[in-house]
Amino acid sequence: MRLPDKPSAEHLRKQAKRLARSEAIRLAAAQRRLARDYGFGSWAALMRAAAPARSPLSEAAARGDLAAVEAQLAAGAPVDGEPRERDSPLYLACASEAPDRLAVARRLIEAGAFVRRGCAGGATPLHAAARRGPAALVELLLRSGALAWQADGKGRRAHDYAEAGDPVERDRILYLTADGPRIEDPGFRAAVAAIQAGDAAALARLLDARPSLLTEPAIEPDIGPRGYFSDPMLFWFVANNPTLVPAPPPNIVGIARLMVARGVAQKDLDYTLELAMTDGAMPRPVQMALVETLVEAGARAGREAVIATLGHRQIRPIAWLLDHGLALTALEAAGLGRAELAGLLDAASDDEKSDALAMAVINRQAEAARLCLEAGADPNRFMPCHKHSTPLHQAAINDDVETLELLVAHGARRDVRDTLWRGTPLGWAVHEGRKDAEAYLRGLE
Repeated sequence: MRLPDKPSAEHLRKQAKRLARSEAIRLAAAQRRLARDYGFGSWAALMRAAAPARSPLSEAAARGDLAAVEAQLAAGAPVDGEPRERDSPLYLACASEAPDRLAVARRLIEAGAFVRRGCAGGATPLHAAARRGPAALVELLLRSGALAWQADGKGRRAHDYAEAGDPVERDRILYLTADGPRIEDPGFRAAVAAIQAGDAAALARLLDARPSLLTEPAIEPDIGPRGYFSDPMLFWFVANNPTLVPAPPPNIVGIARLMVARGVAQKDLDYTLELAMTDGAMPRPVQMALVETLVEAGARAGREAVIATLGHRQIRPIAWLLDHGLALTALEAAGLGRAELAGLLDAASDDEKSDALAMAVINRQAEAARLCLEAGADPNRFMPCHKHSTPLHQAAINDDVETLELLVAHGARRDVRDTLWRGTPLGWAVHEGRKDAEAYLRGLE
């Protein structure tokens, strides 16, 4: 057999799968046979032949040729490569062994390269840098917006690439890409371990010996984007959000009370309540017991906490708070689909109407979304939670065609790209396999 003039690697992969099924042989055997049929010594060689040709900028980046990269950028070459290319120039630079790969990567980032772009197998430039090193390259990417938690197509993070490989400065890279906060204070780490183990006696000893553990944050290295758990306070750890241990200890309420009795600042009570309310991984009975305990201790749920909680579809804490004195506004009514929404929208500001729309869309309250839109909510305003996206993005990822239709009918734009992944609502639907949403949005093109 002869390869076509413009071979498709994806077509060849499907051809190998069909051969494996029809001949009842392993996929690897089918790939080898197909490669031989096309005149290649191996499947890898066939895939290289089928790969699209690299652009001059990509070739220069892969070689680590800074001067050539500069020349290509000056000539107007697209910094993320040509549309036909699977791997971006930044990814190729990070994956190369070239001595100047750090300088090339820095120049590409300065020119606007997208550091979170998924390339080979869904891997990002950070995955490639973590496998190869040096640590300065990993730090550069993290400081430029790369996400240590972003996974490749098989769910592997940059930390996994560093563990599996032998990069330059491996220990430093493992530290930079590890999950959770980077706590360097041994006393603080010991207190966190006591909380996570439910060791009340050890925690009490540590707090008695050093009361400032409750009043001073754990200052982390200034590397990478700041998150909701950056420079954490000790009390925040009772919420286990982010999920740093598989489950909180059975006595977590007692642990929280022990710490409250020693003096926890109001802002830390309030923020820990928000962390507990938004924690979808915590068992519901434990979550509600902790919420009740925190409120009894004086914690207050402000507007941002309510938005974050409804934005993560945590309905029960909001319903409980409404039963215990929280004032019902358009925000809560939209997220919970309450009948009072129509009247509350009459007195709501434009921002409040749009925030209510976001809560309705996230929580699949189509009738509430309709009321918000008819009251004047802006369907193209970026949401107050998941702030990188619009309601249309969220409806697409929900596979919620009814709400998509409502939003489009009220002027929602389909070409708006989110600010984290640079995807349109259709791109979100395709990426997440939301077939109904994809079919509806494609039908509008």
